[in-house]
Amino acid sequence: PDEAPVPVAVAFRFERKAGTPFGDLVLPAGSVSLFTADNAGRMQLTGEGSIGHTPAGKELLIPTGTAFDVTAKRVQTDYNVSRVPGTANVPTRTVVLAAYRVTLQNAKDSTVVVEVREDRGGEWSITDSSIPGEKRSSTRSVFNVPVPAKGTTVLTYRVRVVW
Repeated sequence: PDEAPVPVAVAFRFERKAGTPFGDLVLPAGSVSLFTADNAGRMQLTGEGSIGHTPAGKELLIPTGTAFDVTAKRVQTDYNVSRVPGTANVPTRTVVLAAYRVTLQNAKDSTVVVEVREDRGGEWSITDSSIPGEKRSSTRSVFNVPVPAKGTTVLTYRVRVVW
C-alpha cells in the first residue's frame, strides 16, 4: 500500500531513583496533570494522563494522547517470498523478507526521540536497519529515533519472517 500516516503517541517518562524524595514515594493510581514553565517562567499545562499504582523507585510512564507536531508515515518498500524445501522430518518452510521505511517529521523547536515499534508473532528477526534496534521481547523490537527540531529522520529496516 501507499505510504500511510501512523499515529504518534505522546508519553512522558520519569526515572524515580530510590533515595530521592520523588523516588521514595508510593504513587496511587489516578489522574496526573503535567506542567512545564514557558519562556517567561509561567507554568503551562503540557498534558494530562493517568497512571496505575506505582511502587517506590519504579519508573513512571504517563501517556497523554497523540502528537500533532510530530508525525510518522510508514510504507512497505519491498516484499519477497521464498520456500525452503523440507525433509522427511521437517516440513517446507516459507521465508518472507519485507522492507519498511518510516518517515518522521518534527515541527517542534527541540529534538525529540520517537520510539518506533515493530510487533510480530512467530519466528522473525530484524536483519538490517538504518538505526540500531533493540529486541524487547519475542514479539517486539524498538527503534529509538532522534528527530531534529524542525527536521525529518527516515528509518529503514528489513524483517525476516519464517513459518
